[in-house]
Amino acid sequence: MFIMIICALTCLIVTFMLVMISIVISKKSKNFRDKLIPFECGFNFFNPARMPFSMQFFLIAIIFIIFDVEIILMVPLITTIFKSSIFKWTTTSIIFLVILMLGIILEWKEKTFEWKK
Repeated sequence: MFIMIICALTCLIVTFMLVMISIVISKKSKNFRDKLIPFECGFNFFNPARMPFSMQFFLIAIIFIIFDVEIILMVPLITTIFKSSIFKWTTTSIIFLVILMLGIILEWKEKTFEWKK
């Protein structure tokens, strides 16, 4: 029990010393307040909130989310190949891939993937 307390105190002391050393050594300047504000999605914090939003950014973000979810849905197909009958697995996989391909063809026909100038 005594050894566990000594180990815990040693860990806390070493952690505290490393944090203090990093605070002293770091080159953060308090003069650059602009660098500390959040900057997300290409919007500047100081701009008004009613600025027009880039539709291309929105469409690319939606496409990324859709394909990300599709990949997550494909992982169980790979892991279940040996646990189900080959006919059911093949049918399910083909239906899923056909739905994905139809979605890609639809997005391609609507020219979602093209950047408009």
